[in-house]
Amino acid sequence: MKVKIRYCGQLKQAAGCPVEEVESGSGLSAQELIASVAASHGEPLSGYLLDGSGGLRATVLAFVNEEQVDWETARPLSDGDELVFMSAIAGG
Repeated sequence: MKVKIRYCGQLKQAAGCPVEEVESGSGLSAQELIASVAASHGEPLSGYLLDGSGGLRATVLAFVNEEQVDWETARPLSDGDELVFMSAIAGG
C-alpha cells in the first residue's frame, strides 16, 4: 500500500521535504502511520507532530483525503490515500 504524505509550513522544513511517498502493509491506520513517520524522521519532526504521550499535538492538523483525522478514532488507510500535515494557525 502506498500513501502520499504532504507537509505544509514549518513541518515541511522539519521533515526535510515537502512530499514523500511511503509504502506499508495493508490495514494501517492514519494514527499508526503518523507515529511511524515521526519515529523514522526523528527530531525535529517528531517533536512537532507528537506530544509527550505520543498523541498528535493540538498545534498540528492531519487530514486524509481532505478529511480531518480525529486522533481518538482509528482512521484506516487505503492504497493511494494522501495524508497532509498542517500547522494550526492562531492569533488575530
